[in-house]
Amino acid sequence: MWIPTPLGPLWLEVSPFGVRRLEPVLFLRGEEARGSLARAVRERVEAYFAGERPNFLDLPLDYAGFSPARVAVYERVRRIPYGKTESYGRLARELGLAPRAVGAALRACPFFLLVPAHRVIHADGRLGGFQGQEGLKRWLLAFEGALDLHPDR
Repeated sequence: MWIPTPLGPLWLEVSPFGVRRLEPVLFLRGEEARGSLARAVRERVEAYFAGERPNFLDLPLDYAGFSPARVAVYERVRRIPYGKTESYGRLARELGLAPRAVGAALRACPFFLLVPAHRVIHADGRLGGFQGQEGLKRWLLAFEGALDLHPDR
């Protein structure tokens, strides 16, 4: 299923275990996601871009094939509140990982918005990478009113 947004379409794939993928795309692909989970994801994404602050935490994610460390990063990042940021370093210390490991996990994250990787920035306030789309990260943080915040507050 594709979900139209102000940033372009997002592609959604679901499995019997949860969301497999939600990511920005240029071209649609695969079979269209159907069912109550797909509808719930679409409704929440639309609510997000309508300026509401939907909670994505109850949407199940399909972590099949992911390492325990990567799952731990995603589950921790899912809990960063709307409009707030945290640093790669703080998350790394909390999870017992290197900051680069946190960055690598987020760079490979297939769960756009559901795992709000855009809310993780450097301790000095630099945004850091976002799969080569730093402008997208800046847009999302500005949309949430988080650009003027320091990480870890």
